[in-house]
Amino acid sequence: MRAIFIIVACFMVSGLCVAQPVIKVEGQNFINLGQSAYFWRDSTGKTSFETVEKLSPAEFAPGKSPVFNGGTSGHAWWMKLRFSRKPGTIPYLFIDYASIDSLCLFYRDTLGNVQHVHSGMLGLKQNDAVLGTGYIFPLQHTQAPVSEIYIRMQTMNTLLVPLKLITEPVLNRALTKEYSAQLIYMGIAVMILIFHLFMFVMTRSKLFALYMARVILLFFITMVCYLQGYGLMLSLPIARFIFLHAHFFIALGYICTILFNSYFLKLKRQLPLLHKIFKTLNIAWGLILVCSLWDARSITNALTQLLFLITSLLFLFSSIKVIVIRGYAKTAPFISFYVLGWIPVALVSIYLVLSLMAIIPFQSYAFNLLTFAAIIEGILISLGLFGQRLRLLSRHNAHFRRQRILLQEQMEGYKKQLDEKVVAPTIPLSLKELTNLAQTRDPSFMERFRENETGFIKELLQLSPQLLPAELELCAYMRLNFDTKEIARACRLSVRAVESRKYRVRKKLGIDAEANLQTWMLDLARTS
Repeated sequence: MRAIFIIVACFMVSGLCVAQPVIKVEGQNFINLGQSAYFWRDSTGKTSFETVEKLSPAEFAPGKSPVFNGGTSGHAWWMKLRFSRKPGTIPYLFIDYASIDSLCLFYRDTLGNVQHVHSGMLGLKQNDAVLGTGYIFPLQHTQAPVSEIYIRMQTMNTLLVPLKLITEPVLNRALTKEYSAQLIYMGIAVMILIFHLFMFVMTRSKLFALYMARVILLFFITMVCYLQGYGLMLSLPIARFIFLHAHFFIALGYICTILFNSYFLKLKRQLPLLHKIFKTLNIAWGLILVCSLWDARSITNALTQLLFLITSLLFLFSSIKVIVIRGYAKTAPFISFYVLGWIPVALVSIYLVLSLMAIIPFQSYAFNLLTFAAIIEGILISLGLFGQRLRLLSRHNAHFRRQRILLQEQMEGYKKQLDEKVVAPTIPLSLKELTNLAQTRDPSFMERFRENETGFIKELLQLSPQLLPAELELCAYMRLNFDTKEIARACRLSVRAVESRKYRVRKKLGIDAEANLQTWMLDLARTS
């Protein structure tokens, strides 16, 4: 009984393999047909079309997902499609993915002759008119009513093949709609880039420069020029360079992103352990960057997928830990958008890695999902950066307000001292006596100096009421013709501290950088 069951099951399976579905082109929408196609792996990579054509249907495996995923091993795959069309209808084969090394289309025409069309990123010629995003093949010479076509595909990157069979009107409408959406996405990305460029010019903050690098490297170069094939609009050599060394740009983009995230969240101070982990990830991305220059795509592709997942999840974790748990955004709620920006990136990274590893089927919307997540991330991260800038501005404003109040209190104190001071007959001191008081660090030095050089002090306070007592003391030493080293010894300060104090006095008094501060003080003393 068991033997009979096995025989019946084998007949059913072989019957299903022989009865490969026939796709009706006239009824097709703009959908991927990976589940309607059959696949055979060419382990040698040299099998001819005639040999593949003679293979039995049982040797072909049915497609498991709308988008065929051939993995990262670099093997050559053959795809077989059977379709029917009405007389006079011209079907088109559209492969909506540009990042394929080699792509060969084989079929027999109405006379039974073999037709071979060679394409792919490494098979394009300089005069081929290709807009990007994929490959279009007219099939008007295929046999009717049922035709068979064979496609040989190979790439050292992940072999993804979203394939459609449609008529020209459907193709034109679908491409117009798809290109319109892509233009909207790119327009939003350009606006994000302009915003960060403007903020960088205004603030000179490396945060905006690092995020600009992420947008350029990961969105425009990787997603637009590499994945969607728009690099061909720049030129064929540039498109091929991006294609062959795509992991170089991906790795460089993530190195910039790790630096951006660490700098934004101040991980070195907030989360030292996680900061070290990100340093290790930067080293790993650096190795991918170096390997990609030697076109080791089969090695770097799997590593890139793994690091892409780990890095994206750590971005989300670090932002939650610092901003949400530690309350980094309490004074500026806009910073919370920084956390929200990494959520779609983390979710899409999990989905894409599981799909590329063939753990879950690769769906047709995955490519648009990645673009949409990138746009949402860009908008939310930009809002988070704006919130961080508002937080810094509010802190600076509060500091300036405190400084202004302190200076006003000091000015009122000085005025009160001058108004209430009873003029008593005092014995004027000579400059030599004042110099001795300064050198011996006498506590009464500044008081006696004010009594003897009242006009000098008034002139200084009129020029800059913001001068602090320590800065007035420095001016007194310069009035007595002390040099920097002598002032440092008298005040028990370092030479560098005295120079720094001189710089602040120069700024407050508005003295030109080229003017000698010592000479300026002596001239002021003569005129006061």
